[in-house]
Amino acid sequence: MTNDEIPNDEGMTKSEFRMRTVMSILLRHWVFRHSSFQQSLGISSFVILLGISSFVIAEDWHLTDWSSRAMVEIAEPVTGVDTAAVKVLCQGRAKTDGSDFRVLNEAGQPVPFQLTFHNASRYALLSFRAENAQAGQRFYVYYGNEGVERAAEQVVVNDKPGSGPPQGSWTPRAGLSLTTMQRPEAENPETVEQLTELIAGSNEKYGGRYQRRVSDGHNPFGPSDYYISVYRGWIDIPEAGTYKLCTASNEASFSFLDGKELIHWPGRHTSERGLRGEMNAEVELTAGLHFLEYYHEEVMLQQVAFLGWSTPGSPAGHFSAIPESVYTVPHSASVVRYESHQGALPYFEPDILDSIWPADRHEGQYTRVRFSVDDPKAFPDGTTYLWSFGDGESTTGAECEHVYLSLGRYDVTLTAENPGGKTSSSWPLEIYEIQHVTDDIKQGRPPEYAEIAAKYDPATLDAANLKELAHLYAEGDRPQDALRVGQIFVDRFSDTNPEMLPRVRRLMALCALATGDEGVDGAIANFQASITEATPPVEKIDSLAQLILLLGIERKQPDKTMGLLAQVEETTKNSVVDDEVKAAYRRAINAAGDVLLWNGNRAEARDFYKRVEVIRGKFIPEQVRSARVGAYPRAIREYLAAGDYDAALDIVDQWEDQFATEKVKGHTFFWRGTILAERHLYRDAARYLARSLGLATGAGFETEARWRLAESLEKLDKKKESEAELAKLVATGLNDEFVEAARQKLEALKK
Repeated sequence: MTNDEIPNDEGMTKSEFRMRTVMSILLRHWVFRHSSFQQSLGISSFVILLGISSFVIAEDWHLTDWSSRAMVEIAEPVTGVDTAAVKVLCQGRAKTDGSDFRVLNEAGQPVPFQLTFHNASRYALLSFRAENAQAGQRFYVYYGNEGVERAAEQVVVNDKPGSGPPQGSWTPRAGLSLTTMQRPEAENPETVEQLTELIAGSNEKYGGRYQRRVSDGHNPFGPSDYYISVYRGWIDIPEAGTYKLCTASNEASFSFLDGKELIHWPGRHTSERGLRGEMNAEVELTAGLHFLEYYHEEVMLQQVAFLGWSTPGSPAGHFSAIPESVYTVPHSASVVRYESHQGALPYFEPDILDSIWPADRHEGQYTRVRFSVDDPKAFPDGTTYLWSFGDGESTTGAECEHVYLSLGRYDVTLTAENPGGKTSSSWPLEIYEIQHVTDDIKQGRPPEYAEIAAKYDPATLDAANLKELAHLYAEGDRPQDALRVGQIFVDRFSDTNPEMLPRVRRLMALCALATGDEGVDGAIANFQASITEATPPVEKIDSLAQLILLLGIERKQPDKTMGLLAQVEETTKNSVVDDEVKAAYRRAINAAGDVLLWNGNRAEARDFYKRVEVIRGKFIPEQVRSARVGAYPRAIREYLAAGDYDAALDIVDQWEDQFATEKVKGHTFFWRGTILAERHLYRDAARYLARSLGLATGAGFETEARWRLAESLEKLDKKKESEAELAKLVATGLNDEFVEAARQKLEALKK
């Protein structure tokens, strides 16, 4: 069998394909010259007749043995530059080493190029020669041929640190690229040789881009722990002279200029000793282009990579960031169409929009990602786009958003289907731990995420994602949905994932409480079910504390408090008593005091509250105590004015933990009730406000507390009780805004 007889992916030999291409071109010319035939046949039938998947007939295919290509256009030419740069989404269609890439100009002639970054499963960055480039000038990037060697016109790069600029008859001399990769777990490099070994041991390339700075505080393409940054490219020194360049880095950094050592700061260290330019080097530079290399390795915690300078004539010791104008810029180019021999190919690049870190847990992350077809206009009307997100969920549409419920790698697939057939592209999406809110990745909002997740089918999710879906509903103020999903988890995974069950049960209990009176029995049952041998001590103690409150106050069974407290004592005794266990223990003792206080045993309750303060173990002088207690109301009102109810509740929790004995005065109950009323949780608000009035008759907050209690009762449709509270408020004989408002409301009700 000759080469021409080898079948391609469509089952056709090359000869057959070429013949079909020629016939397609001839038929196209004939049809469009004979409009009557076109009208009678119909354009959709015409497309089917040709057997292609797009209205746009592909231009001449220069390299028939290559399966894919990107049509590239110059977007913004730069004066005096012969280099263009473009990002090409290869998405698994190119060779791993990138040796099958070819760049051709409009005439089909090979163009010298360099692969600046290449991750075959995702994308590549290319720099190529584009002399006298004009806006709209077209080039073609071919890839997808396993059987070829590297092209002679491809610029070969020596990746060894300090190797200097690439060599060749033509090399790209514009642009600075930042690329990052996974860092192996090893000692911080002390030498360039150790750095080279560290880079060689990396098993993943995260991403790359062109930018005009060496100054970053996180990994923009992946996790910000255990990564390596590589900056390589050209700077344009404005004038000859003596320059000082400085580095600041967290962990080791190495830099070179024109292949010669610039500033090395090896080994393990933080950036503090370099923040004022202490780590610097003096160099004589000529005006014009110089090749810069900067390498930075990061382990954990703070991430800093920075290169600055002091220009000739600057004051001694004065360093600043290198201006963007010094970093060279290639012609901006972009892909306007991706193609195979059969027509347009569906390409996409996930865009991580924002993320949420659960406030009440030490684990978990929700991440919202936007997906869109690179150029839907390249496909005929009626083309359908199916997204499979790799977590069991899928949707349709040219653009969509998806919330990932947990960390991990997800193989995302896009399938475009029309009368010409199906074509697909994939992307191995890494949902990594995001440590920074940046301009690129912001902080999300739980209700928005929960709205997106409401379309998910719980039956398609694994145990980890189903658990996180329940948490997301809870954090998005959808307790009923959280209860529903939690029960699905219990039904599906009680036997296979028992280690997750206590936390799900506890979540269900808390959500049951959020549903009101009807959820109390469910809350009690779920708190009890959450207490197992596998339950972490802090969660077990907190569940017992909740049971103390529910049984002792809601169900008026204070006699059960001592039995539950005995379990708290036993759990604490058998645990490593760290700060978190101590805090949970204090909350349980506090809860026991609340049961006593709620049932009229004020003196005994005070004894429990004193115990809470003793366990805390930090003596606070009386004058300091008075100042702090006096400051709490002001802080709470400021948060209420800003609508930050969670922060306001945190202040109340802090108040009750630090100065538990203050609870018998009713102040914290008043403020908790006030905050709950602002959040429209009127049932609990009414309970706390009523308790505050019972504890602090004649207190300064009495009129406001009774007014808010009347409002909460009215919201609960308890009209008579509300009017009774208004009448009590007027009967005080006081004269403030709340009494006046109560008087006016009662008069209005009589009319």
